[in-house]
Amino acid sequence: MPNPYLVRLREQHDALRSSIEGLQTRAAEGNRDLSEEELRSVTEQATQLKALTDQIESLTEVETRSRRVGELAASLNEDSDEDKNVPLSLGGEQSRSRTTTRDRDPGHYRSVAAGGQHSFFGDHFRAVKHGDVEAKKRLDEHMRAVTQASGGVGIVPPKWLLDEHQTLARQNRVVADLVRHIDLGQDPRPLVLSKQTGGTDANITTQSAEGANNAGWGTDRYTSDVDTLTPVFKAAWQDVSRQLLDASTPAVDALIFGDLRSAWDAVVEGLTCAAILGASGTAAGTTFATEAAFKASAAAIDAVVDAQTAVAGDQRGPADLAVMNFRRFGAFRKLKDNNNRPLMPVSRYGPQNANGALDNRLIGDIEGVDAVASAGVPTAYAEKYAVLRRNAVLLAESGVQDFTYEQAGGPAFVRMGLWGYVGTLVRNPGSISIQTVTAAS
Repeated sequence: MPNPYLVRLREQHDALRSSIEGLQTRAAEGNRDLSEEELRSVTEQATQLKALTDQIESLTEVETRSRRVGELAASLNEDSDEDKNVPLSLGGEQSRSRTTTRDRDPGHYRSVAAGGQHSFFGDHFRAVKHGDVEAKKRLDEHMRAVTQASGGVGIVPPKWLLDEHQTLARQNRVVADLVRHIDLGQDPRPLVLSKQTGGTDANITTQSAEGANNAGWGTDRYTSDVDTLTPVFKAAWQDVSRQLLDASTPAVDALIFGDLRSAWDAVVEGLTCAAILGASGTAAGTTFATEAAFKASAAAIDAVVDAQTAVAGDQRGPADLAVMNFRRFGAFRKLKDNNNRPLMPVSRYGPQNANGALDNRLIGDIEGVDAVASAGVPTAYAEKYAVLRRNAVLLAESGVQDFTYEQAGGPAFVRMGLWGYVGTLVRNPGSISIQTVTAAS
């Protein structure tokens, strides 16, 4: 496993570098020099970055030297008593290993193709339920690396068991990956985005006579304002017992961090969908009193066409995305014409390889609008879904930082967590049309 301290230093290094690049990029895009505050921030962060770089280089050299020493020691001990019981390799020579027999998988629970003859779960059942001595012996041999007093690296599970670890099911990001995205780097300051609110249209008039201007032929009508996107700070931690980390697969910390990342993605997806469905000043939408009204005479399809037209009236282009929950997505898929042909075919599927689909995401097509289902859209009636132009919504997000606290509450557990900044803004509410189904029957 990689050195966790080096991994954390690298993450801090990448975060500082992203922050420096972000400040310089914004200055370049604004065709301006760095402000005094920005220059001071870049200078301070560059100093921190140099110190981190020196520390990482020094520790990496130590790690590399230690690894070489371990390889030399393993090669010298290849004829030791511990290695005499190692099976011969395919080439007929003694196989080499950097681990001791204590750390090596005894092979009881390998796959059938690899010569395995026993079931990991079957032996658990027989040992606990029926007191099977041989099953308990195999389990003990398999679990022997868990004895901490002898410096074992932890349980060596069969590889298939780790592959079959089932995480909590979350849909994670769908809509959040489709709307316009702004990378915050590590800068949590609000984004102030200027906009025009009043135009000079009324100034263009027909003059009454040759060589003369109408009275009041022009006036100061151009006005402007700003939109402000304020990122919020979100963080979470999870206490993990040191026994779990020491007595489990070495990947258990990655599984826990993976769950935290998955939970972060689910939160970001919910924020994005809530911003879309809660936008005020939206284009005209359709309300269906019942599911029957939704299904009647392709009314739902016509409502999407009407929404496209209403969104196009915002002058920023037609709608190109429909966001809904899974129930509404299924209801659209079941709509049929008089010849029993689907009115919303699923025309695009996820990427595939020789083993099958790599993604469970289905994208429907409603009169040229991409339709996607998201767990971030509530299912309770009155049920809402949106037809929109995806660039009308901004999602600003920083890089997500992982961290661990050793002995935060004593030596019994390790605290693992993450933090980041995220914010959403509906920049053009007129480019969103909200549809509603108010009742189930």
